[in-house]
Amino acid sequence: MTDSIKETVVFLPMHWGKQLENDLNRTNNLTNTVVDPVSKEPDFKFTTVSVTKYSKPFQKIAIVGAGAAAFRFIQNYREINTTDEIIVFSNEINPFYNRVLLPEYVTAELSWDKLLKIKDDALGKLNITMKSGVGIDSINTNAKTLVASDGSQHNFDNLILATGSRPFIPENAQLHLPGRFTIRKKEDADRLKNYLDNTGLSPQEQHVVIVGGGLLGLELAAALKHKKVKITIIQRASRLMERQLDRVSSKLLAEEVQLRDIQIYFDNEVSTVFETDNTNELEIALKSGRILTANAIVYTIGTIPNIEIAKEAGISCGRGVKVNQYLQSSNPDVFAIGEIAEFNNHLFGITSAAEEQADILANYLGGDISSYYKGSVLMNILKLEDINLCSIGQIEIPENDDSYEEIIFADLKQRYYKKCIVKDDLLIGAILMGDKNEFAEFKSMIESKIELSDKRNSLLRGSSNAKPVLGKLVCSCSQVGSGNIEEAIKSGTANFTELCKSTGAGLGCGSCKIEVKEILSKCK
Repeated sequence: MTDSIKETVVFLPMHWGKQLENDLNRTNNLTNTVVDPVSKEPDFKFTTVSVTKYSKPFQKIAIVGAGAAAFRFIQNYREINTTDEIIVFSNEINPFYNRVLLPEYVTAELSWDKLLKIKDDALGKLNITMKSGVGIDSINTNAKTLVASDGSQHNFDNLILATGSRPFIPENAQLHLPGRFTIRKKEDADRLKNYLDNTGLSPQEQHVVIVGGGLLGLELAAALKHKKVKITIIQRASRLMERQLDRVSSKLLAEEVQLRDIQIYFDNEVSTVFETDNTNELEIALKSGRILTANAIVYTIGTIPNIEIAKEAGISCGRGVKVNQYLQSSNPDVFAIGEIAEFNNHLFGITSAAEEQADILANYLGGDISSYYKGSVLMNILKLEDINLCSIGQIEIPENDDSYEEIIFADLKQRYYKKCIVKDDLLIGAILMGDKNEFAEFKSMIESKIELSDKRNSLLRGSSNAKPVLGKLVCSCSQVGSGNIEEAIKSGTANFTELCKSTGAGLGCGSCKIEVKEILSKCK
């Protein structure tokens, strides 16, 4: 700018650093607060400063849970801080795996290695103490101590609760009896897998009844059907995925499922389950009076957040653990992320939200309060062979509110359906069926709140600018191949987060992120 300004002079906007109406980080705090009594103008803003890299004091961080949220936090925090002590407690023997892929593990389409988020050697490099198969029995927030299920006691400076959720189980399910299952963790999947293998029946002779027509139920049904197992779905509601889809897309989905020779009983519930005189055979009575004979019954009818330990410790809870914009609970040293985190009276039970929360918490505990949580865009991607279906954001418009627009393109015979919800020239929700190539683009637009403006017609009416899949398919949610990822890396995208954003890989269920990272590492 000029030769007269010395090299060590630093210019900053005087209000720079203000976040969430909090003046803690404002540059103004460093300067004189004197105001001229006549003009009422503030004094000229200058001060001597010392600019050094922030070094946070050493802390011990305890994490309860070893799912997607905990794993993402550890990964990101270790990029910021390599010295703090991190200890992780998991009541499962197998930590850090992808639950979304359990149906494919049950049918042996995927080996266990394919579900692991990290291998043992890479886990060792993260420098954490891993307590597998050890849960937490109690928390003393005043003393900052934990009592583990093995009787050991541990202290902490910061505690992160990432305990996830457990399956909702009807009172009459009697899971301790043969042939009754849920599917939430590896242990559940192994039980179901071993049971079916030990029936002595070929897959074509087996019959599995699935209770619940949500994402998990449908994906398990599709995985078992792929092995030629006979499948029946019992759905309490009058349609599939009633919380994630509108009536039209739900009806089209039901048609697609039934075309795969999967029987669905709507508006029905299981009344009783009894074993018959035949080995590995169940008689399942429905409330409608219908009797089904099957080899196994699997309950996939929702989840319940694991918040009991937080409640017992006196931490404020609703349906989940109540958190602020930094994922901080009512106790400033206790944080909650993932399925148990309740932000602004909302629970976000999806992997992408858990990872978003983990990113923000890693930054916050690393000393950066400039990023904060604003909630997540809800999305659902159904992973069924040859069915392209996803929903993002708001999927229905309120009655008698003209500020919302509903834009629909449909070819019902071909089961193609595209619905966009627009408010104040912003895309706030979409359902894509038959072609979900616009998923990544629409998700980005909803999250970033970009005005449609003159791009409205090309974005909403036209087909997407999606590139063809190059190389081996890596991300089925956004239809991204290994070649697409390698192409983006060669063009200069070296940051993992930016690579996901630019290609669309990893923006859905997140199961492909390990492979995306491996491709990035190989290309560097």
